[in-house]
Amino acid sequence: MQAPLRDPLKNFVGYALRRASSLEMANLSNQLAQLDLRPTEGSVIVIVQANPGIRQSDIGRMLDIASANMTPLIARLDSRGLILRKRKDGRSQGLRLTEEGMRLATQALAEMEKHEREMMARVPEAMREPLVSALQSIWREQPE
Repeated sequence: MQAPLRDPLKNFVGYALRRASSLEMANLSNQLAQLDLRPTEGSVIVIVQANPGIRQSDIGRMLDIASANMTPLIARLDSRGLILRKRKDGRSQGLRLTEEGMRLATQALAEMEKHEREMMARVPEAMREPLVSALQSIWREQPE
């Protein structure tokens, strides 16, 4: 009989964050796959819905996505007929959703909210707000 394995990392915050993030991103991926969306695509269209005319570069900064990765992402959404580009000034374009994009963004947001409720239901109620505050302080305090 083999002795139980010890996990010397289980109490490391970074390790716990990675494990929780991996699990929850897989769960969210499964939920959004029903809409033929990846989590990043869903996030982008939800942000565009909330900020009509937003620039691609602003979305990239908000979601911490490199410019080189934003271009093909926006191109995929454009090719699916979900977004419209409108020139804002000499170099930048504002993004808006098509009717289909609006419908899909509403569905994606509903799935994200459902996912959030299911995830947070596993966290004791008294710990929910402090958990969110603590996590936000970790990623907001990163140097630019």
